[in-house]
Amino acid sequence: MALKHTSIPHFRNHHIRHSFSSDLTAGIIVAILFIPQSMAYANLAGVNPVYGLYAAITSLLIYTLLGSSKFLSVGPTSIISLIAFAGVFSIAKPQSLHFFEAMVQLTFLVGIIQILLGIFHVGKLVNYIPKHVISGFISAAAVIIILHQIDVLLGIERITQTNVLNYMFKLFTNLPSIHPVTTLIGIGSIIILITLKKTTSISPGPLLLVFLFPIINKMFLLPYHTAIVGYIPNGLPEFILPKINLEDMKALIPTACIIAFISFLESYAIAHSIAEKENQLVHPNREMTALGSANISSAFVGSIPVAGALSRTAVNYQSGAQTKLANIISMFMILTTLLFFTSIFYYLPLATLAAVIIVSVYPLINLKRMILLLKNKPLDGFSLLITFICTLFVGMIQGFIIGLTLATISSLFQLNRVKN
Repeated sequence: MALKHTSIPHFRNHHIRHSFSSDLTAGIIVAILFIPQSMAYANLAGVNPVYGLYAAITSLLIYTLLGSSKFLSVGPTSIISLIAFAGVFSIAKPQSLHFFEAMVQLTFLVGIIQILLGIFHVGKLVNYIPKHVISGFISAAAVIIILHQIDVLLGIERITQTNVLNYMFKLFTNLPSIHPVTTLIGIGSIIILITLKKTTSISPGPLLLVFLFPIINKMFLLPYHTAIVGYIPNGLPEFILPKINLEDMKALIPTACIIAFISFLESYAIAHSIAEKENQLVHPNREMTALGSANISSAFVGSIPVAGALSRTAVNYQSGAQTKLANIISMFMILTTLLFFTSIFYYLPLATLAAVIIVSVYPLINLKRMILLLKNKPLDGFSLLITFICTLFVGMIQGFIIGLTLATISSLFQLNRVKN
């Protein structure tokens, strides 16, 4: 009996040690991906890369305390950063104080909307948005993100056009001013990232590039004047109160609503998928409230909207995370980077960040689903196609609304046909 009694704490200690070891490994691996992605997605949103690190710290902490998923990695994401940039760009000039204040206000609005939706139990209703509309929207957004990195990759003048056709016209006009060294850095970064991604199960490529290329740039490439990240302040973020501008708020509410829904869908889809494998529950309304709180915390450090990241969450799970401690470990690694290592990124080429974005976003383009639906479910496939085209060429918010409207009409038509 005594042996059985003492074996219980021994088993518990062994389990705790195993759990901590797994969480430590997962937390470090996710941080390796998180640090360069956060910086790249902040740059995509039109703000200093340091704000991506600020958002990563606060959102990870708040979501870990309030969320119901053990594995969801919350922070800056590509799709949300692009929507945020498009929304704020419509009312403010990039890199201006007005742009920064509007971005913070947008982040705050997203958080308030998500908390209200969670309080009023709207979380479950979001699941009724057709998956093919989301698929078409995300695929188009991924194409837009990649296109908007080409000017950075080629070292030409930054193009602020959000309309794809206008952007492409401006891009071709500026092609004669390509910067050869920047282009080589960008293409070389993409080749390294893809090669490492194919040869290793958990690619260290992004982190390797953001630490390696600043050294190469400083030692060999300074005479070529490649565009760099520049100064990133060390230390913790300052607490700020979002500046509320009523005119800006009216203009930003449609964008905030789209981000609130898309970020929840992006987050809940991956969290729910993993929870099913683990026979665990993820509560949609609790998730909505937790994401809203994470966004408000991001606004209070002057940063960008956040969501659960598909890639980082999958890596967290596949790396063996057992508890939410893995997220806390990732947070402390990002915090350590902010406190001691931001000076390393001064000479980081912007073309390298563009390469990180392109390689991270490319898998989100799901043309196979479009072709499959057009063959087997023509109405759903047509809705997906229209959502894709309209998001790409009309506008992100307009494309989503058009796709959702078309899908609703299609569903009503099919329901009426079944009744008759």
